[in-house]
Amino acid sequence: MEKRNQVYSLEELMEQMGKKKLCFDYPIQRESGQWDKQQKALLIDTVLNGYFIPDIYIMKEGTEDFSPMSVLDGKQRLTTLYEFSKDGFVLPQDMDDVIITDISFDDEKNPVKEERAYSVCGKKFSSLDPEVQKVFNKFRVSVSLLAGFSDEQIEDQFYRLNNGCTFTKSQKANVLLGTELAGKIKELEQCDFFVNRAVFGNLQRKRGEVTNCILQSMMLISGFEYKSFSPNETLRFAEQLNENHDYELIDRTKDLFDELLCVLPPYDKELDKNCLKKIHIPILIKNLDTVRKMNITVTNDEYEAFLLDWFTAGMVCSNYIDFCGHGSTAKVKVEGRIQAMEESLNDFLENLHRGCE
Repeated sequence: MEKRNQVYSLEELMEQMGKKKLCFDYPIQRESGQWDKQQKALLIDTVLNGYFIPDIYIMKEGTEDFSPMSVLDGKQRLTTLYEFSKDGFVLPQDMDDVIITDISFDDEKNPVKEERAYSVCGKKFSSLDPEVQKVFNKFRVSVSLLAGFSDEQIEDQFYRLNNGCTFTKSQKANVLLGTELAGKIKELEQCDFFVNRAVFGNLQRKRGEVTNCILQSMMLISGFEYKSFSPNETLRFAEQLNENHDYELIDRTKDLFDELLCVLPPYDKELDKNCLKKIHIPILIKNLDTVRKMNITVTNDEYEAFLLDWFTAGMVCSNYIDFCGHGSTAKVKVEGRIQAMEESLNDFLENLHRGCE
């Protein structure tokens, strides 16, 4: 293992980010965009006024400076600084002026201090005075370069660095999954179902709710003895999955999400908004898994017809909605939703086959 400290200017770091030399997709990392406008502005103010920022931790894949590297800690800071340097956002109107102090010497070699104030309110980077841009570009950042670490050591280091951070339980699940499994779950998050149909807001995606939804779906189809759908139970499942890698379960889950996309009724904004939310998706996956295990063959067209009926009437006409309100993560509520959908499916198939006789 190797750990080396290096200091870089922001100009150097921004240049390497522009060249894609720094990667921010390490599986156990949180998604980008976690910070709000106030947090971003405070970071820029910190830089322009010469305060310190915490070290950046980077994993090196080679021996040369800026060989391909993955950022382990400091993702939000670096991506915010890069966004600002590319005019990605403007500073708020209530920002304090930046004071730049110049030191010169008079004829008798006595130091003479001159202070100049520069307004940064409401400005993008390109609108800042050249002197202020120079302060930004020359700001020094301490970087800890890590090399020769195993995945387990990297995961442990990441946990220790972020032990005081306000990670959501869903984001912590990625750490408990470990690098390899977290990577596979992230691949699942990029499947067409989650990209094109599932209804998750930007904040939900940032908070790791897609990961949580996938893990809950896996809990249901794997036979995991869950006590509830609470975040702590999802963490327990993630930890168990890391201890006993089940690649077959991951592949099976991926196949079910791909299949669900194929049998969904045609896109309808209102139907999707109401029926493809996080609370319903694991139940849909469990139902589809049950269908594929039935002794009778249910065609894609037949199941699509059932889902259309379920989305437009079944969810409301059955007692399914009764299990979606307060306390919906309780096991009895989860099991109630599963049972209500399965009963509706059985009634639909019975009526369908009766009509064909």
